[in-house]
Amino acid sequence: MCAVVKTKKSKVHKAKRISIALPEREDDVLNQYAQNCGISRTTAVKRIVREALKQYSSNLAKTEPKNQLGLFDTLQMDIFFNTSKASD
Repeated sequence: MCAVVKTKKSKVHKAKRISIALPEREDDVLNQYAQNCGISRTTAVKRIVREALKQYSSNLAKTEPKNQLGLFDTLQMDIFFNTSKASD
């Protein structure tokens, strides 16, 4: 008897489609941006959204939830015995 080995197919993640409506002024600015970069309008929109989301996610990672007590924060003492939170 032959053993049949089945390989798993990798899952293809489909991109989500989003449609937006821009005012005429913002459409003109988008056209200028795309022309200056030498890319299409759709590529320009993807680039702008990707950069904005990257910046948002980095800011989101820095924030601390309000319900945390801050028990494990590092404290610094100066020579006058004033304590302050260490910032990274």
